[in-house]
Amino acid sequence: MGLLDKAQEVLAGFDSTKDSPNQPLGLPSGQYDVVVNTIDHYVSKGGWDGLRIITEVNIGDQVGTKDYNMFNFDEVTSTGKQVPDRVLSGHIKLVAKLANACGVTLKDEDWEDIDHLVTAFNFGGAIGKIVKMDLDVRENKKNPQYPYKDYDFEPTEQPEPIEIDDANLPSNMTSATPSNGNTNDAAPLDDDDLPF
Repeated sequence: MGLLDKAQEVLAGFDSTKDSPNQPLGLPSGQYDVVVNTIDHYVSKGGWDGLRIITEVNIGDQVGTKDYNMFNFDEVTSTGKQVPDRVLSGHIKLVAKLANACGVTLKDEDWEDIDHLVTAFNFGGAIGKIVKMDLDVRENKKNPQYPYKDYDFEPTEQPEPIEIDDANLPSNMTSATPSNGNTNDAAPLDDDDLPF
């Protein structure tokens, strides 16, 4: 792609008389089919820790684009300010919606802390699931590089698993096991056979 092509792509919908050139990268507001890539307990270099969710768009114009979000369940900020109840409630509801979309049933003990939630999602089969994600992105005037994001998740149909048997393999492939089934008949390797 040449410079002209890239400029046309980047400037489509950009108004240089009023739009900021520092708009955040990432997914714009919209509805997406996404794959749940990561759900983990992440600690940033600055020491802020929380539940991290990474999804990746798998269909459409934004295919391959990842969305990152991280939040915690602390009731008090690092500066001692009370976190508004609506914020904490919103985080809890978001986790419940994502669990439902992934087919994960959260038990009371899963809500003990972030690590228990991570375990429930990872062992519950959430990673690799495709879900519908409704994303609303709003400007953050104090920190434009970190826009406000509101999410909603819904379940969606999962693709059929691919089943492969020997009949699906090319005819010129051979088994690593000798035809007599004895794996002890393999030729021994010497140093000249190694690539290093």
